[in-house]
Amino acid sequence: MPKHYVAVTYDLCKHNDFCVDMNEYILDASVDMEKQVRKFAEKDVASLVKVYESDTNDIEELKKFWELKMYKEYTFSEYECGCEQ
Repeated sequence: MPKHYVAVTYDLCKHNDFCVDMNEYILDASVDMEKQVRKFAEKDVASLVKVYESDTNDIEELKKFWELKMYKEYTFSEYECGCEQ
């Protein structure tokens, strides 16, 4: 069974101690993962994107069961909140 990957973007503020998930994206296996993740981070202005591994690429099924395994985490300093400490 092929593995599928889901990227979840997060709104993160270390100063105010919160991390909120924003959007989920199914990754295309034929396209470079890092390029896709960077595009999603830019679109959502997300400093944190976590990629999860799944046995399905059906987003509705994933939302019901969330049977995901952490695969990789990407951080983007250019999208950090920039608020004062």
